[in-house]
Amino acid sequence: MSEIQPNADDDALDKTRVMPSSAAARSRPAENDDEKTRLAAFVPGVPEAPPSIAADAASDDIDSTRRNPDTSLGATLPVEPLPSARPLQVGDVLKERFVLEQVLGEGGMGVVFKALDLRKREAKDKDPYVALKVLNPEFQQNPVSLIALQRETKRAQTLSHPNIINVHDFDRDGRHVFMSMEYLEGRPLNQVIRELPEGGMAFKKAWPIIQGMAEALAYAHRKHIVHSDFKPGNVFVDKNGEVKVLDFGIACAAGRADKKGGDATMFNARELGALTPAYASYEMLRGEEPDPRDDIYAMACVTYELLAGKHPYAKVSADVAVELKLQPKPIPGLNGRQWRGLKRALALKREDRTPTAEEFIGELQKRSPLFYGTWAAATIAVIAVGGNVYMGLYEVKEPPRVPTALTAEQRAKVADLLELADIHFEVGYLTAPTGANALWAYREALKIDPYNERAANGIHKIADALELEAWKAFEQGDRVDSLKKVLEGLEAMPNHDGLRKLKAKLER
Repeated sequence: MSEIQPNADDDALDKTRVMPSSAAARSRPAENDDEKTRLAAFVPGVPEAPPSIAADAASDDIDSTRRNPDTSLGATLPVEPLPSARPLQVGDVLKERFVLEQVLGEGGMGVVFKALDLRKREAKDKDPYVALKVLNPEFQQNPVSLIALQRETKRAQTLSHPNIINVHDFDRDGRHVFMSMEYLEGRPLNQVIRELPEGGMAFKKAWPIIQGMAEALAYAHRKHIVHSDFKPGNVFVDKNGEVKVLDFGIACAAGRADKKGGDATMFNARELGALTPAYASYEMLRGEEPDPRDDIYAMACVTYELLAGKHPYAKVSADVAVELKLQPKPIPGLNGRQWRGLKRALALKREDRTPTAEEFIGELQKRSPLFYGTWAAATIAVIAVGGNVYMGLYEVKEPPRVPTALTAEQRAKVADLLELADIHFEVGYLTAPTGANALWAYREALKIDPYNERAANGIHKIADALELEAWKAFEQGDRVDSLKKVLEGLEAMPNHDGLRKLKAKLER
């Protein structure tokens, strides 16, 4: 437990709500992930103005909240009762124990305070601070939801994992219902993503974060708990670079009753509008039963955003993405196997999606060279011969060309060739048949206009497509076909980094 410093740049407030129907989801804007984090996300720089928390007028409980005028003396001075309808403020004391010192954030479920735990201070604890989330009236005034939430919080307390925040307790002081949890120093992932350079974070740097998120969810899923509101604002990177997943207190149980016949009450975040549209799965938006694959979808969106610097579906909700038939664009920093793994996790329909977080980790992590082992002599011979053929045929470089003005006839010819190349590409004629393929057409266009950007990009696109095909063959154990695709791709673009690396793997 440690301290976090404010950051005045974090200014957006998340008040997005989603109802169970997809129509309702479409009627609301996509979630702005620069929100003030909910629960323990602790977005730095949240103004310390007191939040507005309405009192429950129907409650007959006596408000036992107190305000300590001098917290430095530690709740030993006389305290006066607060007006029952007044919102909590910095300086108030809950349960005659927790002194509210700072507003850290607020969101859909309530307001988060930094609080001094007087019991810890009395025990001379080096870290006497905790984070308290005081639930908003929407939760307080719903007895069924409150009971269910308390039971789900108890489940969250069983999630003892290095990548999951520790939830201490669930309690109430008069009308104020709150949860206490560990206090962190660091940054929420939404802030990290917001500060990324164009193109996102390099995979090597991002992988510890991705792996930490996935391992947290894998552990929760083994406990039959689905997070149900996974997003960058609910992931925290502490000062040591460790990942903590937050807000499991609002998670859904994967089954309606435990195996021992215990509590069957189920808190469902959808029923109270606690979903975030940009990260909610298609099935969640339709009100279907919670499933671990809902979290897989959200985690894949966050992973894509981390690696690419942008959301895979431009932050539109999944039901809109289905309606528009959107497809995520490949991330250049991933090899073919990794991209296929991420794309599978991003599938808009549950039945097409990666089933477990463990499988997600396996498909994205880079494999050790030991994985590939040694190959048969015949395969090595084919590789060697293929490599020599490639070196003999395609290493000759043409001298640089001087740009010249094109005539109208030349421009028309280039336009026709580019259109023909695009058609060939769409039907899969990348480098064959000879004389009638996309590569030939793009090259013919470049002969006329050597600096044509569209033609140059088209050749790069061919090389990328062949790299994906080569990796697919490689993963299926067909080394010969993989090499064939690699050589075809290198014919199109000899300096293509991904193809050259795969060729080196094949040669080893």
